[in-house]
Amino acid sequence: MPKIALIQPVFTNKEIDRNIKTLYPLGLGYLAAYIPKHWEVTIIDEQVESIDFNAHFDIVGITTTTVTINRAYEIAQEFRNKGAKVVLGGVHASICPDETKPYCDSVCIGDGEEVIGQIISDYENNSLKKEYIGSFKPLKDLKMPRHDLFRHKYSFIPVSTSRGCPFNCNFCSIHRFYNGTYRTREVEDVIEELKTLPEAYDMVFFSDGNMYGYKSKDVERFKELCRRIYEEKQKGTIKFKYFMGYGSINSLDDIEALELAQKAGCAAWFVGFESINPDSLKDMNKHLNLKYGTDSYKRLVENAQKRGMMVVGEMLVGNDSDDIEVLNKTSEFLKQIDFDILRLQIVQPLPGTKLFESLKEQNRLHLKNFPEDWKKLNELMMGVLFDLKKLDPFELKKWVKETGMDFYSPQRIFMRGLKSLWKTFNPKFAATIILMNFKSRKTYANYKLTN
Repeated sequence: MPKIALIQPVFTNKEIDRNIKTLYPLGLGYLAAYIPKHWEVTIIDEQVESIDFNAHFDIVGITTTTVTINRAYEIAQEFRNKGAKVVLGGVHASICPDETKPYCDSVCIGDGEEVIGQIISDYENNSLKKEYIGSFKPLKDLKMPRHDLFRHKYSFIPVSTSRGCPFNCNFCSIHRFYNGTYRTREVEDVIEELKTLPEAYDMVFFSDGNMYGYKSKDVERFKELCRRIYEEKQKGTIKFKYFMGYGSINSLDDIEALELAQKAGCAAWFVGFESINPDSLKDMNKHLNLKYGTDSYKRLVENAQKRGMMVVGEMLVGNDSDDIEVLNKTSEFLKQIDFDILRLQIVQPLPGTKLFESLKEQNRLHLKNFPEDWKKLNELMMGVLFDLKKLDPFELKKWVKETGMDFYSPQRIFMRGLKSLWKTFNPKFAATIILMNFKSRKTYANYKLTN
């Protein structure tokens, strides 16, 4: 029986690594479901297990992101030396296929489910192509991921209800990766997948770039999904207790959606607030945030928290419109707003983004030697990788470190844990929040001020 391995490379910066066991490689599970039955499939997640390079595989598929791409190239070389055919896919390989091709036998661009069967057929006929391009078909009847192939327990189990994003932020590569599409799954298809999840997991993480959406039909789909989750929970056909997901700022102003989400078990909601500076929001193409206005942030956060949901606030600094005054105002804002978890990062020029292309045209990028320079992104998105306009790089990094440490002081962490216990009456979840807060504190504590 021929053998294929699907591999997720490890994120290599251990000094400031967060809880990596939460990063379940869902995409490999979906991909495995499309591999012909006469092939033996192995999923290897290097985040939680080592790779046996002496094992024999006929084909090795490696998913890539920009922060793991150099490790992916190392893995590819090891297996090619053993005679395996290596296929690279995922975000980085799709956005930078010309860079990727010398390191593998084939590159898969876009959705892998559409082409994995063809790749295997071509391999069997000794006619493997250098490039395969997946189409962006509707997600109707997407096969269930092969959860049986995951050999390790993770903190959360992910489910995807959509692919792409209705927005086009200048720092995000999702829009480019999915060719500007935002495709949603049918509610009943998602419900059927939720029914098949391993019962060992209390928490589902909806891994969509934006689960709530923007158009009225997408918003209604989200609400209907929450209704159906609640109904199936009442029947006992869905076993998980809580879920987390990403939504844009408009989701926090939809009281009906928040109440339906709470009823369905939403415990935490990730939202990109990004900045309190209107000019920086313009820089980032965050027009929806501008529409609501930064003075609405506190009210919007409280809308979710009053309904028992924790808010994970995402903030970015280092934009061209940011200066020391903006940083000082942001410090005060973070003392007043009641985020349950803060993800504070320096804006990064990822390939495939408008930001990257703009900085490249202006000759401001510090990334010039590829693929080696992609390693500079391994600081959990907190390095200064381009010439700043109004800030000193050292002072910006120092501010990020100090602000993160202040937000994650032990006293404030334990207060958040008590608050989550009061909201959910779930000691296990409260303990998870405390653990995540301390992991984040460790990240900022280990954050080096040299670039």
